[in-house]
Amino acid sequence: MAILGIEKEEVSVAMDALQEAERCRREACAKINKDPQRYAGLIGQPSGWCVVTEKGFWKRSFHGAHEQNLLRDRIASGHKVVLTVGVVADPRVSITADNHVAEVRVADSCKLPFEKLAVLTAQAKMHATSTFFR
Repeated sequence: MAILGIEKEEVSVAMDALQEAERCRREACAKINKDPQRYAGLIGQPSGWCVVTEKGFWKRSFHGAHEQNLLRDRIASGHKVVLTVGVVADPRVSITADNHVAEVRVADSCKLPFEKLAVLTAQAKMHATSTFFR
């Protein structure tokens, strides 16, 4: 049965992706709360998330919290979730390996090599933090 042109299964996949993104964002925030001395510079900083989807071999898309409808549409059109990132960072500085906290979840079905996952993760973190300026 279709719901406004979207199958129930696709709605479920989209909802799962959004819930996982929010879980990753909360986990990144929790890391800061668990070790406030280590992450003192990140206390009170904004947090966000990014879901990376792909369709076919090369068609990848990045979706932040402000793009939930687009994420749902992409999943409805056959995109599969590859990677989900939740991040906390200071929006006033460029993101580096030492100035943010992230929680990353790679989809079980993802078969990409580590090097490609590392690049996708970095791109997803940048996408997630770009929403801090909107």
